[in-house]
Amino acid sequence: MALFQGTNDFERFVSTMFLANSESSIPRFWRPINLPNSVWEVEVGLPLVRIVNFCVMNTHFHLTLGEIRDGNISRYMHKLLVSYAKYFNKKYERRGHVFESQFHSRHLDTNEYLLRASSYIHLNPHKIGQWQNNEVSYPWSSYQDYAVKNRWGDRLQPEIILSQFDSSADYQRFTEETRPDILKEEDFIWV
Repeated sequence: MALFQGTNDFERFVSTMFLANSESSIPRFWRPINLPNSVWEVEVGLPLVRIVNFCVMNTHFHLTLGEIRDGNISRYMHKLLVSYAKYFNKKYERRGHVFESQFHSRHLDTNEYLLRASSYIHLNPHKIGQWQNNEVSYPWSSYQDYAVKNRWGDRLQPEIILSQFDSSADYQRFTEETRPDILKEEDFIWV
């Protein structure tokens, strides 16, 4: 089942991704939103996690998160998934689980692992025809926020990775250079 069946679903999930990153409750919003501007209008309070990068595909998504306090990634993911599931079930007049299972996570315990995960996440749209070899333009990914301009301000923290490169162009070169290795790793799973 496609979790994201159209532009409104993608927009809703990405907005919720940023709005759920708070100690406080997620504000209710049912009207269509204008990304990224609408996200700025809501004061969310202290963040639970650092959102380093993301990619949202039709059937799944990837996030790199930095935990600020023990247990915050689980709290954040619970808020994000429950909020999106409520929206999805209401919109599509359905009941029950939206996500197949609990989220899967891996500890990125080395800098090399972090950088490879970032490349993998940003190259994830490679199998979608119009985005193949143009992943930097895929709208539901943070790749363009790394390569061009961060659309999300402090809500997205690419500097954790970008600070290791001389420029955004150097990061993009690095990502393109890892393409052959990453794309041939069939069982390369990042969450």
